[in-house]
Amino acid sequence: MSNDCYWAVDIGGTKLLLLLIDSSSRVLFRKKIKTPQPSSPQAVAEAIAGTLKEAAKSESLAAAASPSGIGVCTAGFVDNRQGLVHQSPNLDWHDPVPLGRLIEERINCPVQIENDTNAAVVGEVHHGAARGHSNAVYVTLSTGIGGGLYLNGRLYRGTGGFAGEIGHTKAFGKGRPCKCGGADCLETWASGSALAASAAELWNESELNSGHISTARVFDQADQGNAIARSILDHAAENIGLGLSNLVTLLNPSCIVIGGGVAANRADFFDKVACYTRKHAIKPAVDITSLDIVAAALEPEAGIWGMYSLITGRAG
Repeated sequence: MSNDCYWAVDIGGTKLLLLLIDSSSRVLFRKKIKTPQPSSPQAVAEAIAGTLKEAAKSESLAAAASPSGIGVCTAGFVDNRQGLVHQSPNLDWHDPVPLGRLIEERINCPVQIENDTNAAVVGEVHHGAARGHSNAVYVTLSTGIGGGLYLNGRLYRGTGGFAGEIGHTKAFGKGRPCKCGGADCLETWASGSALAASAAELWNESELNSGHISTARVFDQADQGNAIARSILDHAAENIGLGLSNLVTLLNPSCIVIGGGVAANRADFFDKVACYTRKHAIKPAVDITSLDIVAAALEPEAGIWGMYSLITGRAG
């Protein structure tokens, strides 16, 4: 049995998740730490390197001192070939960051960098809800909306590594600027932050008697029969379904995995998204193709397991 072990790291806007995994997929070490604030590239690299070195001091984790590879995923526009993060709004990075090199300078080990939803689709295909599928789409419905594509048995990155950005497809409504520099992206009308924005535009917050208008509050109001809240959620579900239907029409996947906090544990909303997806896609892609639309199985570690599959050579 091989004694190789691998570090997989997920960088988020508020937390870093780090796992040490051996060649048999056993988790040897797991730790979550706060993302440094301010989250400069150097500070993030130092936090990752510090945690890895701390783990290596343990006698029971001697292998951690010489890992066979490190895989790191984060939200943003990532060039995995050069180890560059061109932009990551969650980390307030707006210029290219050589994240792979910054980590390699601190840990003498090959580092692979990947977009988090690219990593997540690989994780779900190899370890989660999309096992057995050669053509799968992963979409996360959270503060923003992101996507990953797994086509013909391989991760599909596109020419520059920027494929799968379903959250920035257009047009869904009018008049809302998006952080990507465009306007009226799906993300601006159907993400978690968009649901709260729509509620804030339509409600007088004082009329709700208490609390900040949040995504959770929109769902709570809908559960209590609020017609405006129900309309907001139905509009979002149809927009998401329309966006996914376009991917189904273009790519003809056999599986769509939906993750993120917006649809998590909300069966009615999930079912509406699935219904609208099937309604708007071309009929052969849903009637002849067997299309599974399923909830993510690995959260919050889908990206971690995707990076493990990538750095161990188990996925393209």
